[in-house]
Amino acid sequence: MSLKASKENQIFDRREDVTASEETARAKAYVKEHKDDPDGYMELGLCLRRQMFFREAVEAYSVGISYDPFRCLLYRHRGHAYVNLGLYHQAAADFEMGLRLNPENWDCWYHLGLSYHLMGEYERALKAYDTCYELAASDEFRICTVDWMCMTLMKMGRIDEMREYAKRIRPDMIPGDSAGYFERVLVYNGTLQADEVLAQAEKKDDHMFATGAYGLAVYFECVTGEKEKAKKILDKIAGRDETWGGFAEHGAAERLKTWK
Repeated sequence: MSLKASKENQIFDRREDVTASEETARAKAYVKEHKDDPDGYMELGLCLRRQMFFREAVEAYSVGISYDPFRCLLYRHRGHAYVNLGLYHQAAADFEMGLRLNPENWDCWYHLGLSYHLMGEYERALKAYDTCYELAASDEFRICTVDWMCMTLMKMGRIDEMREYAKRIRPDMIPGDSAGYFERVLVYNGTLQADEVLAQAEKKDDHMFATGAYGLAVYFECVTGEKEKAKKILDKIAGRDETWGGFAEHGAAERLKTWK
């Protein structure tokens, strides 16, 4: 029996025959003519991520880094793509590097906390979220930060502390792109009822359902003790996986790996 990994095990060589979007095609054409422009590779990576070509996006960001290894945003975006792929350690390394270059980059702190959360490194996640909250410039950023902070505390069994953090979010706040997180944080602090918020989440598309419902699964499991209800939500998220690279999708998948 060989003690060495096979080529198929180690090398990703399956490239799906998916047509590039117009914006991806333009970005590819640009870097072909401007091979030493790191911004061009960052734009290409963003275009590829929108098509869920996450490995190819990592490659694009890596080429950009080779031309400018001191560009914080290249590490921030490559780390995001690593999270999409479920490669949380690589993601955390990139966010840590990005923060060495720009210690006040909110996105790096937020996604660093996410990476540690998905790795089960909850104390490290909390430290990242504490700084992330301090740097948050709007309700939108505060809401999503508090949500992941609360889920981390729930998984650590620190329920009273979680409720205190959740009180930072008020019904009169403006959620912006954090709308999927907003109502479930209001569940954590007792403003809304979990079943009502879950019913609203179930009316949304796959990704927004996952975004809205994952935190409720954590709440049902860790706070109310309704484990069967939590498991049903996690199974539904895992079964509606058209956007499998999302954060809630990964959170659900990671929990199901260890569910007993």
